[in-house]
Amino acid sequence: MKIRIKSTYLLYTLVLCFILVLIYSKTFHVLKPKFKLENNLKQQNSLGYPVFESYIIPQPYFLKSSHSSAFTVLNNGDLLAFWFAGSHEGKPDVKIWSSRFTQNHWTEAKVVVSPQMLSDGLAQHVHKVGNPVVYSAANGVLHLFVVSVGAIGGWSASNIDHLQSTDEGINWKNVKKLSLSPLLNISTLVRTKVIPLEDGGFYLPVYHEMIYTYPELLRFDDKGNFIGKVRMTSKQGLLQPALVTLTPDIAYSFTRNKGYADTILYMQLSHNAGVSWSEPRATNLHNRDSSVAAALVGKERVLMVRNPSDRGLLVLSASDDGLHFKDIAVLENKLGKEYSYPSIQVHDGLIDILYTDEREKIKHIRFNEAWLDKVTKL
Repeated sequence: MKIRIKSTYLLYTLVLCFILVLIYSKTFHVLKPKFKLENNLKQQNSLGYPVFESYIIPQPYFLKSSHSSAFTVLNNGDLLAFWFAGSHEGKPDVKIWSSRFTQNHWTEAKVVVSPQMLSDGLAQHVHKVGNPVVYSAANGVLHLFVVSVGAIGGWSASNIDHLQSTDEGINWKNVKKLSLSPLLNISTLVRTKVIPLEDGGFYLPVYHEMIYTYPELLRFDDKGNFIGKVRMTSKQGLLQPALVTLTPDIAYSFTRNKGYADTILYMQLSHNAGVSWSEPRATNLHNRDSSVAAALVGKERVLMVRNPSDRGLLVLSASDDGLHFKDIAVLENKLGKEYSYPSIQVHDGLIDILYTDEREKIKHIRFNEAWLDKVTKL
């Protein structure tokens, strides 16, 4: 009997060792990413004069509240934007809307995701939807991530739903709820743009908001499958990380600071393509509990869009080291109004920024590097 027990233990030990080897091998592979640098190092359609344009995305009159826009650049240079809109944030009638910027105008907004659509696709009740994030992968597949809440709870009880499109957003399929935790798979949200990797996969920046608030990176393979996550810091109260990649290995991350007690805007640095991050370092900027957007223009100039003290003030800043910024332009300034939740893309010598305009509509501004150089020198 003792011999049989020892043999059983030995077998279990060998099986466990085999499993650990497999996990280690997979982890070792997963933990060797490289950032894919976006094409933002040179103006491809450079004009000799500054350009600054402004647009409002057209949408139905009955949409009383619009917020949290995200967008991506399609292969032909068009922009495809998403946001949530309805009677009021968090209401069951709120849906995810979309519009396309083509030939210098935005198309009429249309519904792409509703709570009922997600309920049908997931075979479980979805009560409301929130922040969307969209990413156009190198293989032509569009990935749309949407925050959703089931029967009860607020945003801290949310999930992330993942949809895909192979026809530039006309049809969406493969609806999945991301499984990020074996216990209480809730309270993970998206807000900021996806970061591409050289292997065809990508990072999705997310944040956890129940009890403790902290930022994470979710890693996906080239087929859009979730394969791992990285907790970016143990410091509490940081959320909505906005990443800027400088080299295949080096990146900054800038985070919103929850609440009004600490208004410092923090930066973290990674030297191994997002596998680990430095402790948060204070920049010279302030940000009062609102989402920020950041992007690289040229080899080292970082652009930052943020609300310094009030959501009625939206400011564009620039830095050469990720820590010391200079405010270079005031985009909006109207006390008591809201201009918030910016998103940014740099492409073909252009900088596009979308943001919430008075909680009623989505505004788009576009400028080129000649305009940026002009205001930087002022």
